[in-house]
Amino acid sequence: MFARLDLLPRGALSTRLVPAIIAVMVLLLTLAAAGAIGIDRSLASFQAELAGRYTVELPTADAGAVDDETVARVVDLLAETPGVIAAEVVPMPTMQRLLEPWLGRDAAVGDLPLPVLIDIASTPGAVLDAPALAARLNTLVKGARVEAAIDSMDEIADVAGAIELAAYAVVGLVGFCLVAVVVFATRSGLEAHHGIIEIVHQLGAREAAVAREFQVHFLVLGGIGGVVGVALAAGVVYGLALFAGSFDSPFLPSLDDFLGGLVPLLAIPPVVAALTTATAGLTVSRVLRRMV
Repeated sequence: MFARLDLLPRGALSTRLVPAIIAVMVLLLTLAAAGAIGIDRSLASFQAELAGRYTVELPTADAGAVDDETVARVVDLLAETPGVIAAEVVPMPTMQRLLEPWLGRDAAVGDLPLPVLIDIASTPGAVLDAPALAARLNTLVKGARVEAAIDSMDEIADVAGAIELAAYAVVGLVGFCLVAVVVFATRSGLEAHHGIIEIVHQLGAREAAVAREFQVHFLVLGGIGGVVGVALAAGVVYGLALFAGSFDSPFLPSLDDFLGGLVPLLAIPPVVAALTTATAGLTVSRVLRRMV
């Protein structure tokens, strides 16, 4: 009965290098997963911000701007619409801030034939019939349009989905490379101790006993590398989250919401340890079968 064979000395090269390699891979894997989760949370946060929001556009008439009395009548009509809890005209300073990136800070926005924009908030869960509402508004202002704010998210959601998919592809690729590293390290260990392993195997050491030696070895290495990698990633992610939290933007989720979404990533170290253990065991078993 071989309880402990000591086939892998503690000073082996794999003992020194493999944890560092695993830590780097786990760092990359965790950052990619955190990025995917962050994109998903940001998109959900922004969609929640836009849910129930609509924009009414009153185009400038050929003879000039829509007069204040007509705008007031439109606002009154919107306020009486079932499901609408607020209707507010977007002020000119806000319009100027929105146009600054394209026209510049010193642009004479007031001289431009800009439409009148009215922001609508509906009751939670209510969905307004935008075409029907636009038809009613056209009795007051020809060419009035109503658009759900969430409709503008379609293209953004497609881009965010593609980036999120790419991030998870990176997670899968790093996981594959991690398995490849363990296979290579295990084969290197078997090759370096081929003579001893072949002798004890011929003397009756069962395959499971030899495999267990490598499994315990890579369980420790995988656990150490996993913990170090996740710890490093946690520091990087927390720093980036604090930095992002300094911006007041509806695109970004709250810090607590984002960090709460990362809790499942704490399972990465034990998963990595289990993966390295299983990979080492399967690799040893395949090599030993060829010795028979």
